[in-house]
Amino acid sequence: MHDDWPDDALYTGLMKRNPHALEALIRCYSREISYFTRVVLEGVGTPQDAEECTNDLFVAVWQEIDSFDPTRGSLRTWLTMRAKYIALDRRRQIQRRQAMVTSLDGGAREGSSDGQSRAVETQVAQLMGASMEGLLEQRERREELRQALERLPELDRFLVYMRYFRLTSMEEIVKKTGLTRHAIDTRLWRARKALRDALGEQVHERVRAL
Repeated sequence: MHDDWPDDALYTGLMKRNPHALEALIRCYSREISYFTRVVLEGVGTPQDAEECTNDLFVAVWQEIDSFDPTRGSLRTWLTMRAKYIALDRRRQIQRRQAMVTSLDGGAREGSSDGQSRAVETQVAQLMGASMEGLLEQRERREELRQALERLPELDRFLVYMRYFRLTSMEEIVKKTGLTRHAIDTRLWRARKALRDALGEQVHERVRAL
């Protein structure tokens, strides 16, 4: 498949629910959109947040391509605007979460007794869902997983994201991509094997359990 699809061919292919058009769109714009979302998220979040925003964009494009009007602007402009809104939403979510943690942590520093401080620290740990050691381990695991996912082919990475991160049903994936159930199962099996080889069985089982 030729990588250099013009925008009008991408639009036509997406309107016809052609999965090759989606692959081409990801190849053409993923790097540019990833850079743009990192700029919007600068100072907050992690590289994984930017990656998830980029994946959210391509899911939204596949689902809502009929909302794009070629007479009102270019495909690139439409993609950038959609990416902007998605990234700004993620930025606000992260800032709200950080503000809540900062507020609790500030209360710990200002507490009049060690007991109050420990109580607030416990609240912070519960809010984040893990101890500090657990958070560090999770961060390392997320970074390893992100790097392994980036090495997958674009379509395989897209399918992994929909199935294991967005928890999309197989029926919905078939409907959205136009691929057969067998083709999706094969690609997911290949992706899981690649992740297992890259990360080891323990992380592989965590991904399958998502």
